Amino acid sequence: MIWVDTQEELDKALARVAAEPIVSVDTEADSLHSYFDKVCLVQISIPHEDYVIDPLAKVDLGKFGEILANPSITKIFHGGDYDVRILNRDFGFTISSLIDTMISAQLLGYEAFGLAALLDRHFGLKLNKANQRADWAMRPLRPDMLDYAATDTRHLIKLKDILHDELEALGRWPWALEEFGRLEAVRYREKEEDDPEPFRRLKGIGGYDRRGLAVVRALYNWRDELARNADRPPFKIIGNDVILELAKEQPRSRDDLQRVKSLSRFHHGKYGSEIVKLIRSALEVPEDQLPERGETKSWIRDKALEARVDKLKKVRDRVAAELKVDVAVLAPRHVLTAVATIQPTQREQLDAIPAMREWQKKLLAEPFIAALQTQQNAKLF
Repeated sequence: MIWVDTQEELDKALARVAAEPIVSVDTEADSLHSYFDKVCLVQISIPHEDYVIDPLAKVDLGKFGEILANPSITKIFHGGDYDVRILNRDFGFTISSLIDTMISAQLLGYEAFGLAALLDRHFGLKLNKANQRADWAMRPLRPDMLDYAATDTRHLIKLKDILHDELEALGRWPWALEEFGRLEAVRYREKEEDDPEPFRRLKGIGGYDRRGLAVVRALYNWRDELARNADRPPFKIIGNDVILELAKEQPRSRDDLQRVKSLSRFHHGKYGSEIVKLIRSALEVPEDQLPERGETKSWIRDKALEARVDKLKKVRDRVAAELKVDVAVLAPRHVLTAVATIQPTQREQLDAIPAMREWQKKLLAEPFIAALQTQQNAKLF
């Protein structure tokens, strides 16, 4: 393992990397330790050498970006979606000729497709997971952290070869190539662009009424602002479980706050008055400004659409069982809903569903169309 934290060392390392036809890549960020997470390490492995690069050392990573974009150099990632996004966010990099070993394992129907599980399965290696939640922005990094980081790329090229052969044997390599191409096209987008109501990311709010959701919204946004100002992850300011319990109990005084068991004495002392004030304000929000409940009400559901989705689900589940792949890999529910909505009678109509892959169409178009046609005929008689 070679630690790289100067421009001279980086230029030498990247010159060696650029001469290879295939390299493996990973990154480490500090999302568990800061609000504005950043790329803290870049790991690159080539045969017999593992480089761990320090992007916080004010080095110019431009040559690395050229390697990522070079279509003649294959880049191996494992679970590369996050890496692709943050490399694009922090440096503007894009990636071509990408292969992802996690995607490969999923398409093969592996039940355990994490890197640790795959290295154990194929190489008998037991990974030490002690550094999974490490603060990668700290300097200097301990030797065990550096070894952990290097291990994330050290075996990916050999692993890729094994999974490639298995996919070829099953005729699924074209599936993988299509998935890799989609991953290459991923770009970073601010969460707010996709989610105008970020408080709905909290799990467990389905049972809250609109007034309770108003409390959740107020506390979530307050916590987010504190986290931004402190550059700390929101969960380190106050936990999701606390927000949910506060929204349930809705304490209106410091005394009422005592019954919220998940709220620590520290948080009670530091934020108690502010929390009570926020809850009181949320409970006084005008009715027309309350957030809507997220669940679909039974009396406004499209029961005919649901029936078609259920019909497609049975077809999808049967094909998935035959292929021995996870049903969500073969066709997640949003794809089933899209198909049920357009009710195709010809395969070409499935081209109107951007989320549906070509390999999925080849497998599912005919049985989907037949299932929908059978249901339609049943209604006629």
